[in-house]
Amino acid sequence: MTSLSPSRPAARIPGPSVARLASYLTALRDRAANGVTVVSSAELAEVAGVNPLILRKDLSYVGGHGVRGVGYQVHKLIATVAMALHSDSAQLVALAGVGSLGQALIAHTGRDRRFTVGALFDDEPGLVGARLSPDGPVIAPLHDIGGTGDDGEPFDIGVIATRDELAQEVCDAFATAGVQQILNVTPVSLTPRDGVSIRQIDLALELQLLSFAAAGKR
Repeated sequence: MTSLSPSRPAARIPGPSVARLASYLTALRDRAANGVTVVSSAELAEVAGVNPLILRKDLSYVGGHGVRGVGYQVHKLIATVAMALHSDSAQLVALAGVGSLGQALIAHTGRDRRFTVGALFDDEPGLVGARLSPDGPVIAPLHDIGGTGDDGEPFDIGVIATRDELAQEVCDAFATAGVQQILNVTPVSLTPRDGVSIRQIDLALELQLLSFAAAGKR
């Protein structure tokens, strides 16, 4: 596995580059699954919707170097980018909020072996104590949020898909439990505690931005 250059540690990768690297990784894995072994920077950039110069700059942060006139070895670049994004090992996820949005997130995550949903939390009496699948975790009440799954493994990521008025309380509970990476899919702007990183995805805002972009093409 390719090692990161000590002068370019993963922690110093700019946020926009991290997001693009994740999209490159998805595209690379799709190609690997279809038997592709070499990909050019122009092809990978086109799939990701970026300029090839931007792609090469992003890959330089993680030590991903291609061969001029040939391109990148797909499996080697997957290993390099995955290690930089800490996607080379499975991440244990806790989900708070098991409504329709939460269940959609579970369905999507279930197809990705890089993530395992280790705990589910909700405050609806009709959901608490139930399982969404025969081998899935039992849905626990929100006030039982802890930092580990039933097997004692610590959570890597906490996902908040609760009602808006509960989002900050759940964020604080995750932080108290030692969860340092939180994905927030509610529209509430959360206040993180020290050492906790929050990634916000506001679906309504994303739709508004897409609507604006579509109007500009008419």
